[in-house]
Amino acid sequence: MATTHTQEPLVYEPMKLPPRRKIARHAGLQWLTEGRRYLNQTKGIAIAYGAVFAAIGMAITWLGFSEPQFVFTFWSGFLLVGPLFAMGLYRIAQLVDRGETLQLRTCWRTMRNRLGSVALFGLLLAVVMIAWIRVSTLIAALYVGNIAGTSSFINAMGTAEGIGFLLTLFGVGAIFAVIMFALTAWSLPMVLDAKADFGTAIAASVKAVVEQPIPMLIWGGIVAGLTLIGMLTAFAAFIVIFPWLGFATWAGYKDLFGRD
Repeated sequence: MATTHTQEPLVYEPMKLPPRRKIARHAGLQWLTEGRRYLNQTKGIAIAYGAVFAAIGMAITWLGFSEPQFVFTFWSGFLLVGPLFAMGLYRIAQLVDRGETLQLRTCWRTMRNRLGSVALFGLLLAVVMIAWIRVSTLIAALYVGNIAGTSSFINAMGTAEGIGFLLTLFGVGAIFAVIMFALTAWSLPMVLDAKADFGTAIAASVKAVVEQPIPMLIWGGIVAGLTLIGMLTAFAAFIVIFPWLGFATWAGYKDLFGRD
């Protein structure tokens, strides 16, 4: 007699995300204070790290002078991948917490040791950056076309088309920024801390942002404000701002996810 086998139904377990803590509305201000403490403890190595980031931004700015309508695109495209650079700063802060020796090469070794997750994050950021460059280039073409020279670009910004260009560019850019903030605000520190894989870290980051929108919006506004200052100084201020924000983000990760 033939025997029949009943197939067990597939059961999908929900993704188990790391627990999150309730944070104060203005917790971001405390994170900035903690970030400054890290900065004071790691002045040389932190400033060196920030200088590398700023130098890349300055080079992008210099290369964009011939096509000034695309400078904002170059800047924001580079800043979209900034969170990946910050992983070294998270590692420095982690070593400070442990009381271990700090070395600049530790930053790069950290990314190499997390090569799989770093590669996935790099791919994600690259896709978003390419999408942003394509969209922003289209916006520039629709509003201001091809403008040669910085003076011509500045004059064009005073026209109706120029104002429309800036409003549209920053409006669409804000949408990209919110998406990137939700995806990477806490996922990269979590991956570095070896507490979650790529997918879980992304989901946990988005969940944390959605669950507590007010403190997250305030923190996002702080990040955006300091980033704008860095951009207005042609990236020079990022020598300090970049490590400061990186350390503050690590402090926020520990506060939000209850890490020691």
